[in-house]
Amino acid sequence: DLLNKAIEEYLDGIQNLKLKETIGYSLLPGGKRLRPLLLFTLLSDLGEEPSKGLYPALAIEMIHTYSLIHDDLPAMDNDDFRRGKPSLHKKYNEALAILTGDALLSDAFRYFLKTPVETFKQVELIRIVSECIGSSGMVLGQVLDLAGDPKTIEAIHLHKTQDLFRLTLLSGGIIAGLTNLAELDNLSFYFGHAFQIKDDLDDYLTEPDKITHPLVYGSENSRAVLAEYREMALMIVQNMLGRKEMYKLIQRILG
Repeated sequence: DLLNKAIEEYLDGIQNLKLKETIGYSLLPGGKRLRPLLLFTLLSDLGEEPSKGLYPALAIEMIHTYSLIHDDLPAMDNDDFRRGKPSLHKKYNEALAILTGDALLSDAFRYFLKTPVETFKQVELIRIVSECIGSSGMVLGQVLDLAGDPKTIEAIHLHKTQDLFRLTLLSGGIIAGLTNLAELDNLSFYFGHAFQIKDDLDDYLTEPDKITHPLVYGSENSRAVLAEYREMALMIVQNMLGRKEMYKLIQRILG
């Protein structure tokens, strides 16, 4: 598909063979690619050509992959497997894993700037990227996660998971030229939290001692919040776009 082709083109432009190897190992074959799918679907429902979102979709996938590489490190979550194969630091080494993540994050900005929109929109995209993944966004979520305080579970969800969905949806709104992004902001909140609670409920069955939403609030409460946030997300999409492809996609993702 278009995204895989863009990834291959990106890899072809990497001169260092070792970095090309480690970045390729991390990006391909890839996970569910939910964020690119959300971006393409949103653009289509807004009447835009989905291909306009190709470079930001690639950039978001690069940022997501960088975050997973760093999360898997022994100093962080210490996970040995990712996407059905050894995590990058297990396949190679910790130093290369850190540098590969650094390269992906840095290169992502270049791809946001390749988005085929006016310069002021490119600048706004970069501003949103920095806001969503920096010290008040995704990185903050990981810092809170490492602290291991169950009382911060909502903030962990907000920053570690929801902020990247926020980047995805706001990118679509900026590309489409929406003047008010408040509804997409709200959608990212409800969808992002619902997505993570659903994931937490699945984890709770196999890792009952892991700090998750059901561990802190109880399974029954988590299921109720998931149902409420799912309905809020769907209502926002219906009011914005009708029951088109975005509505169906969110239904499918959240169950």
